[in-house]
Amino acid sequence: MPCVENWTLNPLHAIHNLFENTREDQDWHRGVENYFADKLTSNLHMIPSLNEVSLHDIRSASLVRFRCMVQDTFEPEYFLETYQIVNKQNGHKTFGTSMYSDVIECPDGFEFVESLENKTGCRQVLYSVSVPAETSWVKEKFKPKQSACFQDASTSKNTKRPFEEDMEQDESATSERNTTKRPKASAHSGVNISRTPLKKNHPLPNEDGPVCIIKVYDENKDFKVNEIYEFIGVLSVDPALSATYDSSTGDGIDEDHMEEDRAHHPPPSLVPRLHCISMSKLNHINPLVSRDSSSALDISNMAVNLRHDLISFLKHATFGDELTAEYLLLHLAARVHNRTGTMAVGKLALNIANIPPGSRYPNLLSQLIEQLVTKAYYLPMSLENMNKLKFIPKKNYSSNRLDTGLLQLSDGTHLIVDETALKPGQLDTNGVKNVQALSALVKFQKIDYDFQFHPVTFYHDVSTLVLSEGKSMLPCDCQVCLKPEIPIPTDLESYFKQLVVPLDLMNKFRIYLTCARLADYELSDSMMKNIEDDFVAARRVDENKMSADDLHLRLVLARLCSTTSGQEKLAFDVWQRLERLENERKARIK
Repeated sequence: MPCVENWTLNPLHAIHNLFENTREDQDWHRGVENYFADKLTSNLHMIPSLNEVSLHDIRSASLVRFRCMVQDTFEPEYFLETYQIVNKQNGHKTFGTSMYSDVIECPDGFEFVESLENKTGCRQVLYSVSVPAETSWVKEKFKPKQSACFQDASTSKNTKRPFEEDMEQDESATSERNTTKRPKASAHSGVNISRTPLKKNHPLPNEDGPVCIIKVYDENKDFKVNEIYEFIGVLSVDPALSATYDSSTGDGIDEDHMEEDRAHHPPPSLVPRLHCISMSKLNHINPLVSRDSSSALDISNMAVNLRHDLISFLKHATFGDELTAEYLLLHLAARVHNRTGTMAVGKLALNIANIPPGSRYPNLLSQLIEQLVTKAYYLPMSLENMNKLKFIPKKNYSSNRLDTGLLQLSDGTHLIVDETALKPGQLDTNGVKNVQALSALVKFQKIDYDFQFHPVTFYHDVSTLVLSEGKSMLPCDCQVCLKPEIPIPTDLESYFKQLVVPLDLMNKFRIYLTCARLADYELSDSMMKNIEDDFVAARRVDENKMSADDLHLRLVLARLCSTTSGQEKLAFDVWQRLERLENERKARIK
C-alpha cells in the first residue's frame, strides 16, 4: 500500500464519481463528506497542512489542511453546481459539477451548453489567516515527521506541478487575457492600482504566515470572525483566479470595483483557495492535548503535584515571590466562561506592579510565558507603538473587506502589555484611540470595530497581563505587587536562561494549563451559603473592606484555585486559603 493514497492526491476523481452516481440526489454532496470522513478518521496524518508544508510542495487539487483564524467573511459566491457539456463531434451530452473547484472543466472537443438543467449553487467565502500569536513550540510540535516515501510523493513530477510552472502559467494567462479582452480605459488609468502591494491582512506586525480563502458548501453554518478552525478540503491554485489588470493603464475592470476585485481575488500563489470537505472548530490548539477534551481534562490525579511544580518554576521567575507566582498561575488558567450584560465573567486581567525599572524583565517574563501557553504576544506600550500601530480593525468599503488591527485576536490568546516602556510624551489621536481600545479589551473583553458610519462590537477572550512600575493605567481586575525574596540579578538574561526544566515536565505544564483552562466547575448551594455568610460578616465589620467587586473577584479566583487543583467543586479549605491570599495581596498594596 503506498504511503500517500490516491484519494489524498486526486480527491476530485472520487468526487466526480460520486456526482455521476448520485447526481439525482439533491444532497449528493453529503455523500462526498461521508466518503472522506470515513477515510480521515484514521488517516488525518496523511493530509499535508498549509501551516507546516510550503505551498511549493503541495500539488494543486489535492487534499490539504489549514489551521486558521477566520479574519473576515466575504459575500456568498454563486457557482454552477451542475452544468452540461456537449461533444462537438457526436453531440453526446454529459453533466459536470464545479463543486470543490473554481473552474468549469471542459475538455478539448467539448463545449459548454446553456441549459435549463444547469443548476446554480451557493458557497460561503471566508478569508482566513494562520493563528495570530501562535507560539513557536506549538508550530514545532505540529510539524509533520515525513517519511521518505511521503517526501518522494510530495516532490515527484508525477504527483505535483512545480510552483514555478504555476507562476509562468499565471503570467501567461494574465498576458493572454489582457491582449484579448481590453475594455474602455478608465479616466483615472494613470493611477497604477495594480502595483499596490497586496497585504495578507495579518493582525500582528511582523507575522507573515500562510493565508487562505476558504469556500464552505454548508450554507447554514454560522461563522464568526476570530473563531479558530481546522479546515480540510481541496486545494485550488488555478492561475485564472487572479484579478486581471493592464499594468500600464489599469484596464480590465471598472475602477469603482478594481480595489474590491483585487482584495477578493488575489493571486492564488499568494492566497490559495481551499474548498472545504470537513471542518472542526477548535477550542484550543495545544498539539499535546487531544481534541476529545473529555479524556484530556481529567487531570485530578496529577493536578496537585503539577500545580506545586509549576508554582516553583514561576517562583524563580518572580525572584522567589510565591504570592505573585500564585496569582500568575491563576491568570494563565483564566477564561471568559459566561457573559452577564457587559460583564465578562471569568476573566482575570492581572497587573504585576513594582517591575524593575529600565530592565528587560517584562520581555524575558513574556518569553517564559510563551513556553507555557499556545498563543502569546508581547506588546511594549511605548509612545511610538501606541501612536503608529493600528489596534482597531476597520471596515474598508473600497475593497469591501475588514482591514485588520493588532487586537483582532482569537480566544485564548495571552497579551503581555509592557507598561514600563511608556515614557513621558504626547499621544496623538490614533494613540488615544488605541489606549481606549486596549482599556475596553481589559475591562469588558470587547472591542468596537470601526465600520466608519457606526461601531460594531465584537467580543473577545484575551487574557491580559500588564507589567508596570506602579499601578497600571489600564483597568485590571487584580493588582499584585512584586516582592522579590532574593536580590534581583544584574544580568537578567543569564538568570532566565538558567530557568529550564526537562522537556517532559514542560510538556506536562503545557497540558496542565490547557486542561485547567477548559475544566468544568460547579459551585454547590451549601458553599454559596458559606460565601454569602462570610460576605455579610465582613461587611458588618467594615463596609469598605469587602465590596461587591471584591466578592466577584474572589468568586473568579475561587474557581481558578479549584480548577488548577483538579477539583470541579469549590471546597471550603480552598476558599479559606484564598481569603488568606487576598489579605496578603491587599496588605502589600497598602
